Amino acid sequence: MRKAASMLELIIAIVVMGIAVMTLPILLLKTQSNNAYTLQQEIILAARTKMGDTLTYRWDEHSLVDDKIFVLKTNGDSELNATIASGFIRRIGHVKGDKRRRFSPDLNSSTPVANLGPDGGDLDDIDDFDGRVDTLELSPQTTSLDYHFTDFNLTTKVVYISDNANYNATNLNFTFDTNASTTTSSIKMLTLKVAGPNSIPFTVRSYSCNIGESELLRKAY
Repeated sequence: MRKAASMLELIIAIVVMGIAVMTLPILLLKTQSNNAYTLQQEIILAARTKMGDTLTYRWDEHSLVDDKIFVLKTNGDSELNATIASGFIRRIGHVKGDKRRRFSPDLNSSTPVANLGPDGGDLDDIDDFDGRVDTLELSPQTTSLDYHFTDFNLTTKVVYISDNANYNATNLNFTFDTNASTTTSSIKMLTLKVAGPNSIPFTVRSYSCNIGESELLRKAY
């Protein structure tokens, strides 16, 4: 008597193979979804990195005077106007002291709303990035996948927003408004829009304020 698979064993083997074949598309779809999600997270990280890099630049073209970043005059909330007391040009919240945050000696004004954007081809303050488009290029190996993401554009927009608040209140409550202000203020909003041909665009926002900087103390040798 020869050894051979019974009809029942053959049916069981066919069923198992059928189940395995049926799950292959599901596994491939899940792998594709995971790859797409990973790439999206990489793009979000790139956008956050770009935003963080932009925020390292000084607040305005006129902020830097004698290698120090000063507070500038704006047409925002009048409570933030400069006051002169005891020889110091300060505003509410400033500490009187030689090396503390203060207005520039000649009371420079910030860049007008209409002049925000690149000036002279240099990148030395945050509004120089206004209208700038950077491309996040994907390698051919990446774009050859089934979901076929293509290159992404990172478009930066810089505007003034309202800085109105009750700065004399004991507890300061402030709500950031995403609408562009028609006048200069002490707050600039940076908007980074990320878009690709085959993806849903998303936006990253951050804010930079007209606060100047304190001068670092140096040890004399």
